[in-house]
Amino acid sequence: MEFDEMKKIWDAQNNQPLYVIDEKALHNRIQSKMNTVVRLTNIGDWLLIVIFFGTGIVLLGSNPFKPGANIFLYLEAAWMFAIVVYLVVSRIRRIKASRQFDRSIHGDLNHAISLASYQMRLSQIIRWNFLPMGAIMIFSGWEAGKLLRVSVVILVSYSLAFYVTSKGYLANKRRKRALQVLKEKLETGN
Repeated sequence: MEFDEMKKIWDAQNNQPLYVIDEKALHNRIQSKMNTVVRLTNIGDWLLIVIFFGTGIVLLGSNPFKPGANIFLYLEAAWMFAIVVYLVVSRIRRIKASRQFDRSIHGDLNHAISLASYQMRLSQIIRWNFLPMGAIMIFSGWEAGKLLRVSVVILVSYSLAFYVTSKGYLANKRRKRALQVLKEKLETGN
């Protein structure tokens, strides 16, 4: 018996097509993926805000306001606080933008894709941020007469941080691609 004949018999007996998409299960799966992305994005946002704010405070605290203090540490602290402002503004914009998505299958899927794109963009910005931060710290070490030691510490720590953010970027890229593939399948009906 051919597959098409079996399909016709099935359809005739059950009054429902052989291939049926369980929309409720699909929507639950998409919501689960979206909730995972929302949770990871919120954790990442707050983690970055706390890290950069805390680092700025430590830099200010370790460089007392007195004559002859290292100006580059003040510059680095200001840079850290500027990053915190950028992160807070980005977070507020992301939260406002998330309200535009409806609570349908397509809306939740588009929301999850948007969040994955946000994470990728933020990861790229943080990775490129290592260049000016590293340069400022090297100048600070140069001014303090500890150029070699500071340069080695920066090279090792920033290389490690760059590696970790690269892994995060690639994970976000894979997550976004999987969501886009799902969206394409839903739109084409395959």
